[in-house]
Amino acid sequence: MLMQYKVIFASAVEVTYAVVTRTWLRQHLDGAYLELAVSAFRVATIVVYWGLFQDLVRSRAKASNTLRHPLLVVGIATALAIPFLFRGWSPGGGLGTAIVFALTSIVVGLREEILYRCVLLNLMQPRIGVIGSLLCSTVIFTVYHYGAQPFTVLWITECTCMSLLLGLIYIRSGSLLTVAAIHALYDGIWVLGPYLSTPIPDIWRPVFQCSALALVVAWWRFGAHAPNSTVIRGT
Repeated sequence: MLMQYKVIFASAVEVTYAVVTRTWLRQHLDGAYLELAVSAFRVATIVVYWGLFQDLVRSRAKASNTLRHPLLVVGIATALAIPFLFRGWSPGGGLGTAIVFALTSIVVGLREEILYRCVLLNLMQPRIGVIGSLLCSTVIFTVYHYGAQPFTVLWITECTCMSLLLGLIYIRSGSLLTVAAIHALYDGIWVLGPYLSTPIPDIWRPVFQCSALALVVAWWRFGAHAPNSTVIRGT
């Protein structure tokens, strides 16, 4: 199948997934049952996207040795500290429901990183470059969450910073598992909070988010060596 047809088919699958999980399922289920049902659809889309794009994802050279650089480690640690320091998001329903949401974050992280980082970046980078592909994938990733997340300045800032941070890590390291794990941990930690009796006011969250991104940019620019990436363009 030609790549353009794969992209069209994947786009149709993603739109269908968004409509079904954000409208029809919500009319019939809620709480942990809704999250488990949505996760079943998430797993189905993972299977579809991996079947369509596994060669594309595997085409990027790996440079896992760059992941041990101090700048990157501190940048990731700063990002993952945010859910601990600020007031968490509660799905309601008590600890049991929160644990369900934390566990399904593994599926969320893998699904979204396959499509919105691995596939989009590998498709766009040869055509519009690193910066262009990062910006475009971040815009698409943010728009995708419309209707699922509150479109406030605070949330858009958080989504943008995390998307750019994960994109930079993927482009340089080529590691799907790394970005999926960071994504899953970030989401999973949020739903189990708050961890502090007096969380830091949310007005300070962008400071931590931008600091984490700045550290990863510094690693990407000065501390990591780019692998020789190859991207499949054809069939």
